[in-house]
Amino acid sequence: MMKLSGTLAAITLMSCSVTALAVEADEVNGQAQPAIIERLFDCRKIEDPAARLSCFDREVAAVEVAAGTDDLVIADREQMKEAKRGFFGLSLPKIKLFGRGDSDEEEITKVEMTLLSASLASGGKWLLLMEDGAQWLQTDNTPVLGSPATGVAVTIERAALGSYIARIGKKRPIRVKRIN
Repeated sequence: MMKLSGTLAAITLMSCSVTALAVEADEVNGQAQPAIIERLFDCRKIEDPAARLSCFDREVAAVEVAAGTDDLVIADREQMKEAKRGFFGLSLPKIKLFGRGDSDEEEITKVEMTLLSASLASGGKWLLLMEDGAQWLQTDNTPVLGSPATGVAVTIERAALGSYIARIGKKRPIRVKRIN
C-alpha cells in the first residue's frame, strides 16, 4: 500500500498531468478526458481488426509510458478515497481533482487517526501531530486534563460552519483546525 505522502504526491502530479494532457480533450459528462485516453478510446472506432489491434497496441504503449513517467496517474476508487482522507481538514479550492466522484455522497466527514505526539503551543493550546503527518491545532479553550498519550486513537469530524472537533481517546472533545 502506498504511503500517504506518496498518495498526496501522486494526486498532485495527477492534477497537473491531467490538466496538461486535457488540452485537446473532448468533454465526457462535463469532465475533460485526457487526450492520451481519448486516442486509446478512439481505437474502438476502427473497423479493420488488424488496424484496430495496431492502434490499441500503440496507444496502450503510450499510456504505459505516460503512467511510468507520472505524466498520467491512474488511481482506483480506494486510492482516491485514501487521498481524500489525507486532504481532510485542509482548505482546498473547489476543483474536480477526483474526477466525477467529487460528490457530497462520497465526502469524508470523519477520520480516525493515531496520535504520534502532542505538545503545548502558544496560548496553552494543544498541537497534535498524527502518524500520517497531519498537524491539528486546538482552537478553543477547553482544558485537556493531562497530556494526550502517544499512540492513542483520535477521531476528528467535521462540525458546524467549517470547524472540526477532535476526540482524543476518552478525553473531552476539543475544537481543532488543520495547519498542514
